[in-house]
Amino acid sequence: MGGEPSEGGVANAIGNEVATKTSFGGYMETKGVWEARAFASDLCRHMYKLGWFSGTGGSITIKVHDDSMPKPRQLILISPSGVQKERMVPEDMYVLSSDGFILSTPPLKPYPHNPPKCTDCAPLFMKVYEMCDAGAVIHSHGMESCIVTMILPFSKEFRITHMEMIKGIKGHGYHDELVVPIIENTAHEAELVESLTEAIKAYPKTTAVLVRNHGVYVWGDSWISAKTQAECYHYLFDAAIKLHQLGLDWSTPTHGPIRGINGIWGCNGTMSRALKVGGLSLDYMIEPSQRCILLDIEGTITPRSFITDVLFPYSHANMGKHLAATFDSKETQIDINLLRSQLDVSLGKYVEQKSFLAVVVNFLVLAWLFVSTLRIQIQDDLEQGVVSAVPIPPDYVGKELVIASFVANVEAMIKDRIWRTGFQSNELVGIVFDDVPVALERWHASGIKVYTYSSGSREAQQLILSNSNYGDLRKYLCGFFDTKMGNKKETQSYFEILRTVGIDRALDMFFVTDVFQEAVAARDAEFGSGNLHPAGK
Repeated sequence: MGGEPSEGGVANAIGNEVATKTSFGGYMETKGVWEARAFASDLCRHMYKLGWFSGTGGSITIKVHDDSMPKPRQLILISPSGVQKERMVPEDMYVLSSDGFILSTPPLKPYPHNPPKCTDCAPLFMKVYEMCDAGAVIHSHGMESCIVTMILPFSKEFRITHMEMIKGIKGHGYHDELVVPIIENTAHEAELVESLTEAIKAYPKTTAVLVRNHGVYVWGDSWISAKTQAECYHYLFDAAIKLHQLGLDWSTPTHGPIRGINGIWGCNGTMSRALKVGGLSLDYMIEPSQRCILLDIEGTITPRSFITDVLFPYSHANMGKHLAATFDSKETQIDINLLRSQLDVSLGKYVEQKSFLAVVVNFLVLAWLFVSTLRIQIQDDLEQGVVSAVPIPPDYVGKELVIASFVANVEAMIKDRIWRTGFQSNELVGIVFDDVPVALERWHASGIKVYTYSSGSREAQQLILSNSNYGDLRKYLCGFFDTKMGNKKETQSYFEILRTVGIDRALDMFFVTDVFQEAVAARDAEFGSGNLHPAGK
């Protein structure tokens, strides 16, 4: 709607336009042109009844078929903007030359009608004609074409398969997956030209492009083809919406329950949104009121296999090397002194109760004291959900197992420093799921604040995200939480995070994790929470 493609917009040159009008004067009065005008105005009235052209919105363009003229040279009809589409008549259609010059303008109508103006869709229509060899293009504001993009607020595609009406889309059969690109809306229609162009280039098979929160462009070889496909697209959009309302996944061949991937819970524990399997899916909905998102790291942002098969083996293999290289550093000396102080405390308590001779005679007790002290620290780590904490078994299982678990926990104390060295030397690169950067960027642009909550330390989280396979992603994040907030499977931890962030209403924050118990704990704190199926980890 809006702005006429004036003799400086679509046309570009007044002198050329006048000459073109003169040369086409007689041709525009032919039967073929008037029949095409009648078709176009009739379609506008029909599509108004379908709800596609309500409120003067929507538009249509048709090429005037002429066997004696190649399609790229055929005249173009375009509906006007700002008129009641249900009252359209043939004279209301604009006539343009194949290169965009306005040849005929609708007559001026008396008050309360507005002066005629060609739709802002004209540059987009011309781009489709140029790139797709189309014979007609329909721009619909149908409700279903708008809502279906809202169900997928962070996706750049609409996908559906195994629906009979897919057969009505050019080049598709029942078993095929139909993919429709989604572009972002702009304040002015003409500003969509660039993104429409990129979508057509990226999806050369498509005959439609969805515009988020706006509508859809559909084209075909003729007005019949465009109309037929538009009807099929709207049917499929509507089917997807209804399947979503029933908790069914429209994008899979079986259209099975979304609940099969564990679902999403709101504060009352009922299914309210859908998540795709694996990583951070872009196919779920964040409520408008939820202005903060809290993301788990392991299994949600990064594959669990990256932690278990890459990071942990790296710290284990490089512990001795790291200690040797950093022995004189302040950090390593702090770690050593911390272990010594733990032993000194235990020894001091023992000396208070025993004579010096008894201590000497029972020197072997010192080792037991140290391990006992470390057991207490490790047990505390385990209770807080620290990933790398390993229980130290009782002495009767054998010294080999006790020593091995002791070494593992000493390694856990310094693993962040080992990983830091690995990332700095480019021996390590943080791996994140492919859809994570897209989601983070979109949330950031939408003004949504994003935080992370992991059983790994804050430093480890930042190391992974600042050295990821997609570059430094920390710019999209507002904060990092670890188990200093509490165990991730305890509800109280989520209350602590709310207090730290300064949010009064728990439902304003949405938590995403692949661990069921964590989602339940967040739900019990009245968070919006999502439990991703633990696949592809």
